[in-house]
Amino acid sequence: MGLTSEILAAVLARLTALLPGLAVDFFPERPTDYRLNHPVGALLLSYLGGRFGTPEDVGFVLQERTVKLSVTVVMRQLNGRNGAIDACDAVRLALVGFEPPHCRRKLYVLDEKYLGEVSGLWQYAIDLATVAVQVEDADIGTEPLLTHVTNEET
Repeated sequence: MGLTSEILAAVLARLTALLPGLAVDFFPERPTDYRLNHPVGALLLSYLGGRFGTPEDVGFVLQERTVKLSVTVVMRQLNGRNGAIDACDAVRLALVGFEPPHCRRKLYVLDEKYLGEVSGLWQYAIDLATVAVQVEDADIGTEPLLTHVTNEET
């Protein structure tokens, strides 16, 4: 499993554990075929992509990587205890400050937006980010060899 998949799996597991009253899944590969079968609503997690920083000069490639995720909130009700607005609050409370594996920064919110209402389903998107590190997968045996050691007393 790749790093991105592990980050997504950890976020999905956290949403599932903290929001048991909702269906939690990955965003469908064919969104037009998606049908909400849960009586209240669903949270659909997707990977939005990443942004990479300038490589650090350390003898191999090392870059900061901003990982962007989105949780689409799909609810049968807009307001109230089982509504989309409360679900957005619950998602933010569950994820802001959570640090997924392989990350050096906790999740934070980038944006939240109303996507619309279709056939009685209210939809919002909460975009979040965290920071990981992209490191070169160096070929073993190509590193410089240690050939001389000097011991200095101070």
